[in-house]
Amino acid sequence: MKDHDTYRKTPLFKKAEEIRKLATAIVESAPDEPKDGGTKRDEFNDHLLKESKNDIMSNAYLIGAKIAGAYGSSLYDLQMENACLIRRACREMVVALRGLEMGGYSEQSYFDLLRKAVEEFRPLFAEWVATFKDSDYLYDEWELFNPPGAIRD
Repeated sequence: MKDHDTYRKTPLFKKAEEIRKLATAIVESAPDEPKDGGTKRDEFNDHLLKESKNDIMSNAYLIGAKIAGAYGSSLYDLQMENACLIRRACREMVVALRGLEMGGYSEQSYFDLLRKAVEEFRPLFAEWVATFKDSDYLYDEWELFNPPGAIRD
């Protein structure tokens, strides 16, 4: 019987967990109380801060979930789809740090830790994607995640 939690022991997933924990610490330390004054600018900043925090957390959790999903499938197209979503989540999470800054919260040392963790994740991710076997796939009718030379059944 296949060990369904094997992915949890990989350096890739462990780094994803580190990223999630860093993201959680940043979001928890960011203010969530409305600013005094009630100006339109304050409302905008409050909304930006709230949405940036939500974006960071949803992307941080998505990374680990999509790693698990890719490990749960041997199909190239599904693995590549998950990999694409992981890449996007990493990028959007880092971009959302700018939203925190624009919303009035800036802790560069914390932000730099998260950025560094994502940079350390990248080569692990590339190494992992290189292990996908393109000989086992279902034809992607959208033609986005087909391996080179894929033939429609």
